[in-house]
Amino acid sequence: MKIVKNKFGEGILYQEEDLKGKIYATSAACMSVWSDMLSFANKYKDRFVSEIGNADSIVVLGCQVTDLAVLNDLNVANKLHEETGKDIFMGGCLAQRMDIPLPEYIKRLDVVRVIGQELDDRSLVHYEKPFWVPEFEESKDNLKEGNLFRNYYPLKIGAGCHGKCKYCTIRHTRGEGYEMVPEEQIEEFLNHEHVVLTSDSPTVSQVKAWCRIAKECNKEISIRNIEPQNLIQCREELLELADNHLLDIVHCPVQSFDSELLKAMNRSVTATNQAVDLLYELREKEVITATNIIIDYMTDGKLYPNHDIEKLQENFDYYSWNPYFDGNFDMDRAKQRFKKYITNEKVTQK
Repeated sequence: MKIVKNKFGEGILYQEEDLKGKIYATSAACMSVWSDMLSFANKYKDRFVSEIGNADSIVVLGCQVTDLAVLNDLNVANKLHEETGKDIFMGGCLAQRMDIPLPEYIKRLDVVRVIGQELDDRSLVHYEKPFWVPEFEESKDNLKEGNLFRNYYPLKIGAGCHGKCKYCTIRHTRGEGYEMVPEEQIEEFLNHEHVVLTSDSPTVSQVKAWCRIAKECNKEISIRNIEPQNLIQCREELLELADNHLLDIVHCPVQSFDSELLKAMNRSVTATNQAVDLLYELREKEVITATNIIIDYMTDGKLYPNHDIEKLQENFDYYSWNPYFDGNFDMDRAKQRFKKYITNEKVTQK
C-alpha cells in the first residue's frame, strides 16, 4: 500500500500485490476499469474464484460518475461484506475519490493495467448489475436492455481524457493518459471476435489507425467513448469502414443537443451537431449508434430543460442517461435522488 495525494485529498491506496490468497472480483464500473482488472486476473488465473465463499480477498470495482453510481458501489460492497464478514477492496474511480468517505470495512485499491495481457477469460471478473435493474441481458438484437458491449471483447487502446467538460471528474480519477501502439495490438485484435476499442476518450490518431488496421485485416470493429470533436475528424475513414461492413457499433457521448446547454457544459456546439449528422449517416449504413446524455443539468443556479426522448430514439439505436451530478457526494441527497430518478417517487429535493 502507499499514501496517495491527488486533486481530491490524501489517503491510503492498496496495491494489487496486497491482495492475499484467492480473489473474488466483481465490477460495478465501466468497461475500461473492468478490463484493467481482467488483465490482472488473466495473468493470475489460478488465484481467481467464481464463488465468493472460497475467496480470501474480495474486490469491487466502483464508479463515481454520478452519486447514484456511488450509491450502487456502496450497496454492492455492503452486500458482500454482510455476506462474508470480510473487508472489501474498492477499485476503480471511486477509490481515487479521497473526499468521499467510505465505511471502515472498505479499503481503496489501485487497479493497474497489465500491459500486453490478453483477456482470454472474461468470466474471472464478474459484472454486477445495478441494484435497481431487474434484468441484465445483452445481445446485438436487444441493445436497449442491459449494458452496451457486455459481450464484446474490450481491446484497451489507452486511458485518460484531456477534455475540460465542466461536469466531469474522470480526467482526474483516471490519472495521466496513455496510448497503446496500435501495431503492437494487432495480434490481440485478430485473436478475438466482436472487438470494441476501449478507452476513456479515443484520440483521432488512434481511431484512424484502427480504421486502417480493420480495413487491412478485413475485420469488424466497434468504438466506445469517442468524443464528437474526434469523431468528425475521422469521418472519411468511418464511412469507408461502414461501406465495407466493417463498423459494428459507434458510441459517441453527445451529452446534449441543446446549444445553450452544450456551451454551459464547455462542449463544442459545432462538433456535436456535425457528430450527430455523421452518426445519422452511419446509422443509414446499418452501423449501430449509441450515446449518453445528461438530464437535469444545472449550473450557476439555472436548471436546463431535458431532452426530447423522441429525438434520441430517432437518432440513436441505444442511449443511456445520467442525472447531473455536481461531484459532491452526500448520502442523504443520493438516496433522495434515487427515489426521484429510479423509483419515480415524489420527493423534496435537498
